[in-house]
Amino acid sequence: MEQSPAYSKYVDFITKEEFIQLFSTIEKPGQWFSEKESEVFSFPEHTRSLAGRYLIKKRICDHFSEDGYRKEIEILNDASGKPELIFGKNIKKTLERAGIKKIHCSISHSRNYITGMTIFSF
Repeated sequence: MEQSPAYSKYVDFITKEEFIQLFSTIEKPGQWFSEKESEVFSFPEHTRSLAGRYLIKKRICDHFSEDGYRKEIEILNDASGKPELIFGKNIKKTLERAGIKKIHCSISHSRNYITGMTIFSF
């Protein structure tokens, strides 16, 4: 994906069917989503919203090669409905050490397809 000295941008994609299959076999929602996320975005009603959050979290964890950050990243919506990243103290320290000033994210979905865009600003 497009990169520059000031940012790194990634767009990830999953189908609704792939996400459901993944979370009914390999992954468990409790491994990826906080209590608050699970309350607000219940499975299976909000499958596409959860899939977008999964894509963003996975991209951040993959960036640092650290799955332990899964639960340290919470993605809720602000007052306008935009996804808002909330970080735990360990990942905040890692972001600082990596020189990442902010992580922007966007989630989009149609009936069967979900994308998550993650931008790391340096």
